[in-house]
Parts: sequence; C-alpha cells; structure tokens
Amino acid sequence: MYFSLKKKIFYTVFSLFVFMATLFLTMFMVIYTAKYSEDYHALSKRNQYVMSLLYDNITLQRSLNRLQGKSTLKESSALSDKQKELSREVKINEDMQKNFNEQSQAFVDGMKIIGISLALSLCSILGLGFVLQRWVISPINKLSDVAKLVSKGDFSHRIQVNKKQVFFDEFDTLTNTFNTMISNIENNIAEIKNSELFLQLLIDTIPDGIRVIDRNYNIVLSNQAYDKQFSALGHTEKCFQAYGYDKPCPHGMFSCPLKEIKSAKNKSITMIQNIDNHPLSINAAPLKVMAADGDKNDFFIIESIRDLSEDIRFSHQQKISSLGFLSTSVAHEMKNNLGSVRMILEALLEKSETIDKQEYNKYIKLIYDQIIASVAIPERLLKLARNNVELKEVFDVRSAISEVVSLLDYEAKRNGVTIVQNFASTENNIEGNPADFKMIILNLAQNAIKAMPSGGELKIETDKDRNNVFVDIKDTGVGISPEKIKHIFEPFYSEGQSSRLHGTGLGLAIVKALVDKYRGNISVSSTEGKGTSFEIKFPKART
Repeated sequence: MYFSLKKKIFYTVFSLFVFMATLFLTMFMVIYTAKYSEDYHALSKRNQYVMSLLYDNITLQRSLNRLQGKSTLKESSALSDKQKELSREVKINEDMQKNFNEQSQAFVDGMKIIGISLALSLCSILGLGFVLQRWVISPINKLSDVAKLVSKGDFSHRIQVNKKQVFFDEFDTLTNTFNTMISNIENNIAEIKNSELFLQLLIDTIPDGIRVIDRNYNIVLSNQAYDKQFSALGHTEKCFQAYGYDKPCPHGMFSCPLKEIKSAKNKSITMIQNIDNHPLSINAAPLKVMAADGDKNDFFIIESIRDLSEDIRFSHQQKISSLGFLSTSVAHEMKNNLGSVRMILEALLEKSETIDKQEYNKYIKLIYDQIIASVAIPERLLKLARNNVELKEVFDVRSAISEVVSLLDYEAKRNGVTIVQNFASTENNIEGNPADFKMIILNLAQNAIKAMPSGGELKIETDKDRNNVFVDIKDTGVGISPEKIKHIFEPFYSEGQSSRLHGTGLGLAIVKALVDKYRGNISVSSTEGKGTSFEIKFPKART
C-alpha cells in the first residue's frame, strides 16, 4: 500500500506530540491531584476540629451564663483563654483557606500553561509541516512525477528550477543532477536511434536481401531487399515463415543455416535454395554480441540472400550471344566441308561409268576426311560448352587456344581480322578445367574482334617462366579510355567501351572470375585508337 512521505512525517510528529502531551498532562494531574487531595483532607479535618471547638465554646458560654454566681475573675480568665485559642484557630483556618485558594489558582495557572504549551506545540508542528512541505515533500513530489513520465519513455520533461534563488540545498543539487541525467539519457537514446536508422539505411542500400536471426529463429533485423524478396508472405517474425512453414524447416527439405552453424560451429556457410522457382544463393555467418548482463554472448547469424534469377537470365543472354556468334562460324565451316563433299559426289556421279577403282577410293577418302572435319567442328563446340566444375586436368594451352581460334576463324575473316598465333616452342601446361580456359580465350578474342569493326590484327601469344604460363591477347582496335579501363572487370559494366561490348557486361567479369579460379592474374593496358592488350598469368602445372 502506498503511504506518502508527507503523511508519514505528519502522522509521526502528530503522534509524538499527542503522546508527549498526554504523558505530561497525566503526570501533572497525578502529582498535583494527589497533593491537592491531601491538602483538602487536612483542611477538612482542621475545619471539623475548629467546628468542634466552636461548639465546645458555645456550650461553655452557656454553662458560664448559668454559673453567674461563681468567681467572675476565674471565669473571665478561662473565657479569655478560650477566646484566644478560638481566635488562633480561626486564623489558622483562614490561613489554610488562603493556602487552598492559592493552590487552586496555581492549578488553574498550570492548566493555562499546559494549554499555551499545547497551542505553541501545535503551531510548531504546523510550521514544521509547512517547512517540510516546501523543502522536502514538494521537491520529492516533483521528482516523483517526472520519474513516472521517464519510466513510461517520455524524456522531454524536466523538473522546474527557480534560477533566481540565492541559496541551494541538497534537493536543488539532486534536481540538477536528475535533469542532467535525463538529458544524457535522452541524448544517448537519440544517438542509438540515429545509429539504428543509419544501420537500417546502410543495409537497405545493399542489393542483396539481409536478415539477422537470433538463436530462437526470430528475425531481429532485415533490409528492404529481403522484404521485397519475400513480399508475398508479408511481414514474418520467424525465419522459417519466409519459406512457408509454421515451425523450423524440416530436415531434408531445406538446409537450415542456423542449425548448420550451431551444430558444426562453422564460421560461415554458403548454399543454394530453390524457393518458389527462384534460385537463392544464401551466405550465412555467425555473430556473437555481448549480452546486456555481461555473463554470456548472445548468438545471432547474418544471412545474405541473393536472387540468382537475374544473374541466370543475364548469363543465359551472354551464352546466347556467344552461341550466335559461334554458330555463324560453325555453320560456315560445315558449309565449306559439306560443299566439298557435294562437289566430290558430283564428280563421282559424272565419272561413275568410267572411273577406276584407285580414283574411286581417292574420292571416297576425300569425302571421309571432309566428314571427319565436319564432325570435329561441333565436337569442339561441345567441349567448350561442357563445364564440369569437378573436372581438373593438366592440358596444353596451345591446343586449347587453337581449338577456340578455329571456331572464330570465319567470323574473324568476315570482319577483316587476321588472327596470328605465336606459341612458345615447348609445352605450356596448366592445371584446371579446360572448358574454363577456353571460355577465357573465347571472351577476350570475341571482344577483340568486336573492337576492330574495320579490320585489324588479333595476336595471341604464349610464354612461360619457371613458375607461370603467360597468355597475351592483343588487338589493334579502338582501345579503352583510362577513365573506364578500371571498371571493365565489374559485372554489368559495358557503358563507354565503344564497340568492344554490346552485351550484358558480364563477359570480362566472367573472365576475371575464371582467372581467379585458376589462382591466376589478369592485367590490361590500352591506348585509344591503337588497341588493347590483355596479359594473363597462370600457375604452371606441377610435374
């Protein structure tokens, strides 16, 4: 039960006053009443004794009147003695009566003093109460009122301070300290909110979906990209609700990053999930934050979710563009071979009756060679398209480059581009996926041909040292400006590269990723109007 300090002080002082007044009055009444009662009984006995003497005096007077004949002197002397004694008793009685009256007056005066004392004590209590109300209760009430508002989260109120007052006490110091504390708390909360807003704006600028999950599957933070990715489900509080479940994802349906990191204690994991026909690349990493109590760390994971649909679409466009570019060359090569076969067959038909067996076998051998050459053309294309990420073998870069050049031969000639191959005399072996290497050469060679719309020379050279194999691809095309050359390996960057790229802007980004996959390095130099040179360094295969 709430009992205010004001009431406590008032009731305590009032109870103490009543107790002291009652005790004082009781002691006064007991002592004074006992004395008064004793004096009253003594006076009553004295009065009775005087009245008895007076009665005896009257009786004696009557007896004297009857005995008039006796000795007058003797009687007069006895009467005189009696009268003196009677007068003395009367005086004593008067003195006792006077003393009794004085004691009665003293009692009345004492009661007046007690009444005045009580009145003064009451005034003192009222004065003390006023002082306590002004100096103690009122400041505490103000402090309590503002504290209640602060406890509800309202930090805009302050305790009013009289700036004109000259003297300050402990409560004034407490008030100033309390106001300063509230101001500091308000500023700290404002800074925290600004930090939270900055953090939210920061993660909202990230194009990938970001969400932070605690150990109980609660989503404590997410960005706009994540909300957009799962907008069909609306706001979700649990991470598994984004996948359409009302409890943690069942084992076997989805790999739960939270469970994987907690159970295996991995630093980070990467996985691909197919959600509603959308391939999602999920990168998750643990985050440990010191708990508020400081006893242990709170466990969170951060997930970066990228929708691969657009990347796949752009990659598909890149492949279609490359396929269209290659199909022209393949079709031309096969057309030449098939044309040769047709001419040989026409010659056989014309000489069918006169041709001898030796000449016949010669024509058949020519047809066979052209068919083998035609079959080799799509086989080279299939090898280029085959991309087994697990495949890793040692191969000679010279043969791989020759296969790619054969696919580009027709397109180069059609654009007036001469392809020059200058290889080192010995083997230039590297280890990796041959299809990846061919894709690197294909992208760079295609870009070089596009950069020479009026014809030119494309030179592909190889070299090696003790630890590395070098491949240089040089063209005499339009070149790239210094301002834009530093961006050419960025994904989707194709603006301002003249006629080098008119596609998705993924070609050189793919080249850079594949070179990194080989643990190699690629550099570029270019002069506008003169051409561009790419130098690629690959680690030499171990023998």
